[in-house]
Amino acid sequence: MSSDAPSGGAAGDPPPGQYWRDEPEIMHYGRIPALRPDRWTFAVGGATADGLEHTFEWAEVLALPRHELVADMHCNTRWSVQGMRWSGPRATDVIAMAPPGPEATGALVFAEFGYAANVPLADLGVPTALLATTLEDEPLTAERGAPMRLIIPHLYTWKGPKWVRGWNYLTTEDDDLGFWEKRGYHRRGHAWQEQRYDYQGEHP
Repeated sequence: MSSDAPSGGAAGDPPPGQYWRDEPEIMHYGRIPALRPDRWTFAVGGATADGLEHTFEWAEVLALPRHELVADMHCNTRWSVQGMRWSGPRATDVIAMAPPGPEATGALVFAEFGYAANVPLADLGVPTALLATTLEDEPLTAERGAPMRLIIPHLYTWKGPKWVRGWNYLTTEDDDLGFWEKRGYHRRGHAWQEQRYDYQGEHP
């Protein structure tokens, strides 16, 4: 995974400042939405290549090729969990259906109840960025983000919203910030570079 691969630690070590735990803590902002895949849509807008917003039904996204990903999870609150097994379409497959314009550099990924997170386009476009619908071979539960959540293993978990509903491509001229970025969290959030807070700089 090129520059996004873990670095600087011995094999089996978590990222800097993290500790291993057996199970991921259930954490989210706001209440848990009702599970209604028949009403679920995925929208991609902002600086798209054709200037239009694209909306996909649940069946369209679910019909994309499925991929399995085994990866560690890292929360900004300092816990990490090893070897979680997810499956679902890759974010790159959705990007291919609604590509960004040449001026796009990032995305504001949004979810239910107004939650959003800033994600650099280079991170959203890695092969390991997954729109997961299962965890450990079972459909996601509501508290784990059903029907779909974004997983980007090398970033802290707040960058992968539960109950994800789409993203808007951003340019360098856009100043849109996600929920935690508005509250001082880092614009990128690379776990292995320990990018927790905005004051640390090194923004994409």
